[in-house]
Amino acid sequence: MELTRRQEIMVMLRERQWTLDELARNFVVSKKVIINDLEHIARSVARSSLRPSTGSGGSGRALSPSTSLRTGLSKRQARLQIHPPTCESCGFRFKDRARFSDPSRCPRCRNEHLRSQRFQIA
Repeated sequence: MELTRRQEIMVMLRERQWTLDELARNFVVSKKVIINDLEHIARSVARSSLRPSTGSGGSGRALSPSTSLRTGLSKRQARLQIHPPTCESCGFRFKDRARFSDPSRCPRCRNEHLRSQRFQIA
């Protein structure tokens, strides 16, 4: 069975950190598409980590693809981590940024040379 793009992104994010540009290049899609996928993945991972773990006598439903991709990680541990972008000139760190898109310039020095934020599921 072939994985969807979002499922593939989830697998990749579990292996290592990726930037928005790297993901867009890898899947040959626009950054907007990847941002949309990352927003969905963040909600899915957060929602699945809040669900209580049920035994094999549950509701009888099959495991969803995202659940089966979590091998090796406890449901409580899985979450999308966003490593914030930083300014290469003054070192400003966008630590409270809630958006998935990259900022265009530093609010402190107005420099446009920023290290991209990185995403990872851990």
